[in-house]
Amino acid sequence: MNRTALTRSSLSPADMARHWAALVILASLHVASPIDAGAQQLVPGTESPIERLKARVRAESPSLGARRASLEVAIARRQVAGTVGPASLNAEAEEVPSGVNLFSAGSLKLNMSREFVPRPRLAAERALANQEIERARLEVELTTQAIGASVDQLVARASGAAAIATRLASEDSLLVGTEEAVRSRFSVGDARYVGVLRLRTERLHVATELQRTRSDARVARLQILRLAEPTTRVVGESSAEVVALTDAAIAAEAAQILDGALPMAPSVDSLLARSGAVRLAALDVQRAEAARRLVLADQRPSLQGAVGMQRFTNNAGGYSLGPTLGVSVTLPFTARRGNEARQVVAEREIVLANATQRTIEYRVTTSLAAALDRYETARSRLTTFDVALLRGAREEREAALASFRTGSLTLLELLDFERALAEAEISRIRSRVDAADALVDLYLIALGSEGQDALSKPTGAPHLEND
Repeated sequence: MNRTALTRSSLSPADMARHWAALVILASLHVASPIDAGAQQLVPGTESPIERLKARVRAESPSLGARRASLEVAIARRQVAGTVGPASLNAEAEEVPSGVNLFSAGSLKLNMSREFVPRPRLAAERALANQEIERARLEVELTTQAIGASVDQLVARASGAAAIATRLASEDSLLVGTEEAVRSRFSVGDARYVGVLRLRTERLHVATELQRTRSDARVARLQILRLAEPTTRVVGESSAEVVALTDAAIAAEAAQILDGALPMAPSVDSLLARSGAVRLAALDVQRAEAARRLVLADQRPSLQGAVGMQRFTNNAGGYSLGPTLGVSVTLPFTARRGNEARQVVAEREIVLANATQRTIEYRVTTSLAAALDRYETARSRLTTFDVALLRGAREEREAALASFRTGSLTLLELLDFERALAEAEISRIRSRVDAADALVDLYLIALGSEGQDALSKPTGAPHLEND
């Protein structure tokens, strides 16, 4: 049996809710931005549309590409850290006749020297390089997660705005039918002109809200397309594949917005333990400690050995050839004041890193608590909606319109019923979108996205609240 041919009597309440959700989002996508039917055909895959959309956005993200490049640079630098420098070759000539006859010089020396770097210094250099790798790897991880959260947020906003637009269009459609009936009555003197004006006023209000909500849905959708295809400079020139994937993700999210249950929010402590900002601050402390160990290692005595050959004149007037050996050692105590100053700087940097870590922990904890309160408030507001009552009122909608046409229901009663039902359904959608938005904000704060370009939320996101 064709899905569109199902009647209300053949559907259970749960099936009706899902069927209504599917109709809502399909109509919303056409209202927000019509696309070719061929562009909506997706190749079946193992992943959901929104996961494939996230993968596409991550693959096209310049910020994530820069983070990955930074990681490759840090890994390359690790190969250099803790290695010994090249040996040096020295040549000396003494007692050179006429200043240019080197072959007749009284003494010729050829030495090869090399520094023997202490192992603690090599280990300190490697430890510092490892800290840079860990930081770069963590930044890649956080950027990847933040991009996925931002996509979730935009998809929820786009699908919510599209669903609201469809509900407003349904209300406008009912008002159009009602206006036709009122005009028919007015033409035969069975209705007053004030009824016609009342309907026009209501339609103007609905049309204004409808256009604003369609614009919100279009803005959110275009932002997703920009993320998935950042090289596109002209609106409407996105590839068919990206358009189809975006619309499929929005359609899939609509069912969750209209019929899905909200997950329980994680605790502040668990989010704080996984917080990107806190983890980065902890790495900064470890890096400062590694830098201090390197400063201390640089202040230890180091040896430099040399070996070579020397040709010199002998008592018989000829030349003799013999080996040369040399050893040099640095004397750190001769630069005691400079060494102590460098140690003080390294220790102060550790103190600064620890203080910064505590500050970040406090700021993130405060922000997480506020975001968690916002999410729990949105969840509690959503639970106040009586789904069964809304479903029953929706089923009575056609009956109310039929009663008005037969004269058993007044125009004012019909308009009050439709306005109350539309406001309740739209408020429920907005509450669901607000909850999803708050949950994404919670995870973005935990990731440490505040103030960072790579992890920041997309700007210009639509607002679904009433003006």
